[in-house]
Amino acid sequence: MTSTVVEAPARSRLSYGVAGLVAVVLTAVAGGYGYHGDELYFLAAGRHLAWGYPDQPPLTPFVARVMDLIAPDSLVALRIPAALAAGLTVLFVSLIAREMGGRPRAQLLAAASAAVSGLVLVPGHMLHTTTIDICLSAALVWLVVRVLRTGDARLLLAAGGVLGLGMLNKYQIAAVAVALVIGLAAVGPRGLLRSPWFLGGVLLALALWAPNLWWQAQNGWPQLEMAQLLSERGGMTARLSFIPFQLVYVSPFLVPLWVAGLVRLLRTPEFRFLGVAYLVLAGAFIAAGGSALYLFGAYPALLAAGGLAVDGWLDRGARGRRVTVGVLLGASTVFIAPLAMPLVPLDKLSTIPVVQLNGLTAEQFGWPELTDTVAGVYRDLPAGQREHAIVLTENFGEAAALERYGADGRLPSVYSGYRGYGAWGPPPETATTVVIVGSGKKTDPPAWATRACRGGVRQVATTGNAQGVRNKEQGGRVWVCTGVSESWAAMWPGIRHLD
Repeated sequence: MTSTVVEAPARSRLSYGVAGLVAVVLTAVAGGYGYHGDELYFLAAGRHLAWGYPDQPPLTPFVARVMDLIAPDSLVALRIPAALAAGLTVLFVSLIAREMGGRPRAQLLAAASAAVSGLVLVPGHMLHTTTIDICLSAALVWLVVRVLRTGDARLLLAAGGVLGLGMLNKYQIAAVAVALVIGLAAVGPRGLLRSPWFLGGVLLALALWAPNLWWQAQNGWPQLEMAQLLSERGGMTARLSFIPFQLVYVSPFLVPLWVAGLVRLLRTPEFRFLGVAYLVLAGAFIAAGGSALYLFGAYPALLAAGGLAVDGWLDRGARGRRVTVGVLLGASTVFIAPLAMPLVPLDKLSTIPVVQLNGLTAEQFGWPELTDTVAGVYRDLPAGQREHAIVLTENFGEAAALERYGADGRLPSVYSGYRGYGAWGPPPETATTVVIVGSGKKTDPPAWATRACRGGVRQVATTGNAQGVRNKEQGGRVWVCTGVSESWAAMWPGIRHLD
């Protein structure tokens, strides 16, 4: 690969400040509301460290485990890596703008737009695979664009390292990488693909991903089944809503900026491949019925290019244009911040539509109340039944919450057939009494219990939360099953489920 080195514009120091501010603010509010069910699951998975799980690679559970060892049972500590990843995403967006030739103001505009976007603040409030995925996707794009500016193809090896690490976190980054390659192959510059450093980067990515790939192979490729289930769940509704949701999830007030960024990319020969990659990803996810959130990894390039586009627009107009940009960024802050962070008082959640607009918020409530309810049911069992009792939940959030909040000895061992928990069962054969926890959608006990509980199955309680937030556990049923007469080992394959 041959390329003329182009001197990069001066760095925007303010962009670093914006990135740092995002990390500080997210850390400051990290203790608000409560654990998300997924976070509790990551903590549980971290206590069962492996190279893979039926529904995810190992990196995020590993991070959760490390933070829990550093500061046990600290919600703030658990979320610090997410806050740092969010801040780094803002920084990478600014650096991408710089590599594209953006001067300091363009870099600042790119950083500011990322800082007040849904793709940074919403996943940045909690430890999640998406949080790390977006950060690593932004880093991958930055390295590729930097190769184009500097001509230093050795950076493709670093890009391979980022890709390999990302594959240990969430497979979504592979779609970003493939889309980038398709864009380069379609519109160039194709020299990157012919470089031996490109092959080296691919091999390094595969080497880093290999342990997880081996785990998937040894366990029957459960991720393929997961992908099929997610596609079927999305269906036509997900396809029809995909584009409209892009206008809301990133922020409706940032639509002019990222659309301008997409247009600029498609009109710039050197970076056209990034625009093509975005369109390829959008088309692929729509066809697959994927979640609208899957496209988040493609927005760092658009926000960066949007910073350049708006910077040029400001040069060509009156001072009123600065006011317009300031109003849009401010409006995006006002719109996104209360949806992403725990800023709305608990007693206002029933009137302010935070939960309706950001479903992740709903699953941060009710876990202590759930534990109290189940602990009460267990406590009221006759002594002979308590001695041989376990708890079996419908989903991993319930199981992980009961393990977290019931660690004081109020509960017996907790099991679930859902995803990763299914691999950590079955219960011991001595378990003849089961406290069954179901979500609000389940009105009847599970089929296995109706068949195997010779002593009967009876509903004894319902679950909810003090805030009245409608989530999966609101209105859930708790049943007591006695006289289990079948082998758990024989029943367990039928109890395990991915969806």
